[in-house]
Amino acid sequence: MKLKTLKKDEQNVEAQEEEVDVEKLLKMKGKKKNRLYGKRVDSKTQKGRYIKSKLPKDSSGDVAIDATLRAAALSSNGKIKVKTEDLRHKVRKHGAKASIVMLVDISGSMFSDKKANRLKGILHSVIQDTNRHQDRISVVGFKGENAEIIIPTTRRATSFREQIDNIRVGGTTPLAAGMKKSYEILKKEKLKDEFVPLLLILSDGMPNVALEEGPMKDALNVAEKIKAKEIHTIVVNFERSVRYGHEVNMELALAAGGRYYDIEELKDPGRVVSKILDFERENL
Repeated sequence: MKLKTLKKDEQNVEAQEEEVDVEKLLKMKGKKKNRLYGKRVDSKTQKGRYIKSKLPKDSSGDVAIDATLRAAALSSNGKIKVKTEDLRHKVRKHGAKASIVMLVDISGSMFSDKKANRLKGILHSVIQDTNRHQDRISVVGFKGENAEIIIPTTRRATSFREQIDNIRVGGTTPLAAGMKKSYEILKKEKLKDEFVPLLLILSDGMPNVALEEGPMKDALNVAEKIKAKEIHTIVVNFERSVRYGHEVNMELALAAGGRYYDIEELKDPGRVVSKILDFERENL
């Protein structure tokens, strides 16, 4: 089934303002991490503005010549001679943006027009949000036996609106395949130091297609790899009609060391997911 575009009167109903406290929607918190996202983030490379010096952990690195010479001068009698203990390294700050993979369930469980349009609204809202923050985003959908890249990693996702409108839903729910594809994308993005990898999962939490050991076991195995790579993960439950789905999503978030939000009672999930992303950026 192709995702149907909302009529104007339907859009007005969905756009009604809801007073939402994002922190109350957060049902599971991951481990607190060092600041990774924003304008003044500690750089792990020689990029960024030099703001201060520090004692090095090893002999290699970005040497702060000015601070090293000052340290050497303090321990010298007249003639300055730099010793190993005088070495100082630069502490740099740089601007870091997020590289987001939005993993969405486009299986048969999304078959109704109402569910499909809710999903479409979330996708468009998140794309606008990432464009506003100048983050990178890719969209991965899973259905049938495999996962597919709906939007490749880009900073110009707004130019891919047609791909969202042309999404077709139906088939089984290969959540593990979707997570594996997302993991592969973010593993590469993690190598680019100016981007913070972030996985946003939208699913009803009922996988039924296996890769190797079983639908849920395979998904949890990939989640553990995601945790090991320290990829920030957000699982959002937005469908209340699926039995046990929220429990599965919570288990998934736990295995990934991520955070779990429940927005099943809300009328405007698209706007709320954007608010969740804003809140998460403050905690990246």
